[in-house]
Amino acid sequence: MVVDGTKAGVGLTATVAGAQVVDATTPKRFETLAASGQATLANERWTGGFDLKGTGKAAATTLGRLTLAHDGRTGAGGVYIAAPEVRFVEGGLQPSMLSPLVEAFVQSPATGVVGFDGRFDWTKDGEPTSSGRLSVPGLDFVSPAGPVKGARGEIEFTSLSPAIITAPNQRLTVDSLDIGADATALDLNFAIDAAGFSIAGGSVQAGGGTVSIEPLVVPLDPTQAYSGVIVLDRVQLGDVVADSGFADKVMLDAVVSGRLPFTMDPKLGLKITAGALGAVQPGRLSIQRDVLTDVDAGGGGADVPPNMVEDLAYQAMEHLAFDVLSADVNSLDEGRISVLFHIRGRHEPPQRQELRLTVAELISREFLNRELPLPSGTQIDLTLDTTLNANQLFADIMAVNRARQGQKEPAPTPAPETGPETGPETGPEPEAP
Repeated sequence: MVVDGTKAGVGLTATVAGAQVVDATTPKRFETLAASGQATLANERWTGGFDLKGTGKAAATTLGRLTLAHDGRTGAGGVYIAAPEVRFVEGGLQPSMLSPLVEAFVQSPATGVVGFDGRFDWTKDGEPTSSGRLSVPGLDFVSPAGPVKGARGEIEFTSLSPAIITAPNQRLTVDSLDIGADATALDLNFAIDAAGFSIAGGSVQAGGGTVSIEPLVVPLDPTQAYSGVIVLDRVQLGDVVADSGFADKVMLDAVVSGRLPFTMDPKLGLKITAGALGAVQPGRLSIQRDVLTDVDAGGGGADVPPNMVEDLAYQAMEHLAFDVLSADVNSLDEGRISVLFHIRGRHEPPQRQELRLTVAELISREFLNRELPLPSGTQIDLTLDTTLNANQLFADIMAVNRARQGQKEPAPTPAPETGPETGPETGPEPEAP
């Protein structure tokens, strides 16, 4: 530190080799930063400039510069922060190293560039003010729903302290969201205030249709629960099944619309309650019989062996063309989801099938002791009760996404066995041959 005196007063130059910029609020908004630079006092005015670096795992990264100006005679001054190019790289600097607020939404690995400029201003008698702008020219990262590519936008902050508040109607766009099916053109309108992250509306193109979310507020406190509604409009469910690990067992061509009300609780996880989906056009369903368990098929009469009716039910689900499909979706305990399908349609195998019986077989009823082909066109009225381990299903989809991108698998953790546990409660009622 150097001190000198002139007719204008005392002058001072202070060189700061190392200091910390600490966020003292709860919950914490920013991780601690390191600052080094020089401040000068002359004519009762402070000026200075400090280079900002990360701390901890981000200690080697220079983030930007802090500029100080304060007039001691008026008591007015401010701090300007400029970080025009903060670059995130896999294995290096990540967003969570700078702010814990993004951990739930922006997960590693994140790659790309963001820029920030902000300021804190004060006067002798007034309340301090703050503002800023975050620019995102292009950012790739992993979200809870899957890998995000090409996030872009600018966010205007009207307050940085004591609460982070944005101007209304902020907008971010995303080129693609890999959720197991093609999801593109995500458009999110939001605002941040003391109540939390307020989403005014968001949509993404997926499965040939649109998946959107109704307005909701996500608390900034990660320990608090919140609820919302996901809306599907003409979405092809087959695209999701194709990348879910069951493509070789289940084929589904179903364009559906519907609503999935949900609650996200940090302790209990995601819960869907009273969700409802319905096909908006005819489609097809094919389920290999080795996927099915606990089949309970009826309609054959008391004299018909149960195994014969069950075999007809298996045939029906292997080649089912439907006109009506609806599904009730509800969460169960331990991360499982129940999907109760009601399907009406007909049996349509690739090659036309007929059931031919001789008079002697009808009289002797010997045909009941052998396998019978289910005739093409047989009308089907099916209730299919399916239970999925949602946690494991999402983990499987994420693993497929990582494999596509050439990423390494994380260390394995014990998990319950997964797979669809399906069983029709009522089976096909074959027409009389």
